[in-house]
Amino acid sequence: MDELQTILYDLSTKIMKNERAEAEAVEGYNDQLKLIALAQEKTDDAGLKEFLEKLESATKEKISDELNHGESLYAEYVEMTGIKPATT
Repeated sequence: MDELQTILYDLSTKIMKNERAEAEAVEGYNDQLKLIALAQEKTDDAGLKEFLEKLESATKEKISDELNHGESLYAEYVEMTGIKPATT
């Protein structure tokens, strides 16, 4: 294996690690959404409810961004390596 091939393998590995980090961020945001929902159920404070609704919306937007990043990284890996998912 030549030096360039080694660098490309390392780069593709890093891309997939970054894709995994995006997925882990989504997991954290899902936990956040669960806590937001619990707080919404427990409060009668109108101001807090309004804040929690904004927080919920912002968290969902962050999830959407992470999903876009993950898809982009995945596509880059496939393009770089030429390895595609198996089809059934």
